[in-house]
Amino acid sequence: MKIFLDTIDLEEIKKYCEIFDVAGITTNPNLARRFGMSDDIEMVREIGKVIGNQKEIHVEAFGENSDEIIQNSQRIKKNCSKYNLVFKIPFSEEGVKASKYLIGKKYSTNLHLIFSLSQAVIASSINSNYICPLLGRLDDIGHNAIDNLSKIIESYKLNNSQTLVMGSSVRNLNHVIDCYQIGVDAITIPMKVIKEMFNHPLTDTGFKLFKKDLDQMRQISSINFNKNLLIDGNKTLFETLVTLQKHKGAAVAVSKNNKLAGIFTTGDLNRLIKEKKKLNYSDKIINYISKNPYSVDITDKVEVITNLVKKYNLGQFVVLDQDRVLGILDVKDLL
Repeated sequence: MKIFLDTIDLEEIKKYCEIFDVAGITTNPNLARRFGMSDDIEMVREIGKVIGNQKEIHVEAFGENSDEIIQNSQRIKKNCSKYNLVFKIPFSEEGVKASKYLIGKKYSTNLHLIFSLSQAVIASSINSNYICPLLGRLDDIGHNAIDNLSKIIESYKLNNSQTLVMGSSVRNLNHVIDCYQIGVDAITIPMKVIKEMFNHPLTDTGFKLFKKDLDQMRQISSINFNKNLLIDGNKTLFETLVTLQKHKGAAVAVSKNNKLAGIFTTGDLNRLIKEKKKLNYSDKIINYISKNPYSVDITDKVEVITNLVKKYNLGQFVVLDQDRVLGILDVKDLL
């Protein structure tokens, strides 16, 4: 089943052409106005720039009679000759007449606004490249659109018809699935439904669990922890607070002789303020640190941190490379 995108949103077209095999684009005049394109010629050219000249662009060739339909088709073809055009023509006596003429001139046609098997028979008799039965609109008036479409497909197969059946006016995922199951040759799908086709709650849940497991297997070296939250023990309390503020940290690793001496946190600061009426901000920070802080080596797995957080409800860890102090890892860095 060939999949067409029922949109002229160029960004969406580009995106999904890169994701899967899009057969082409179906358009209508309303879409052109909605996306600020001046006319059908500009619309085709802009789409062609994105999808190239091999994929089909189905473009409306409207007219009150066969002459107008033919003239519109010729006008579009003349101005967009390098693209693979299929002309959408409303089903009627005049539409079929115009389609027959255009097919004789090697134009590709798609007779649309078809709702019945009898209309499909006439379209097949002139070898229209496509017919385009509308699903949603038929469902809207209380008919079973998929059952109707299935009868058309079965009849075409029985009679070896060369006309392809394109399901259109797709409203939901069930329309897409039903079309696939009954063997529709092509379907044109609006972007809302295309996006829904990629989603399933179990897929999303499975992906998140899989990602979580993989994250736990990562080494800490892969995490972008803060290497600026490091200060020598001879620095002052004031300098330490400046470092915390500058680098927006909740803790700073304190070293002595290039080895870990302890950690100073904003929690420590809050306790000091409560315990002392006045702090001497020129004191060395080594006098205020919490010794023997929890640390992790850069070669450890994230799982080590996760277990420590669960056990001790910790928020920050000192990161080491063996004995060398590297900085502070905040639990938020893991998110």
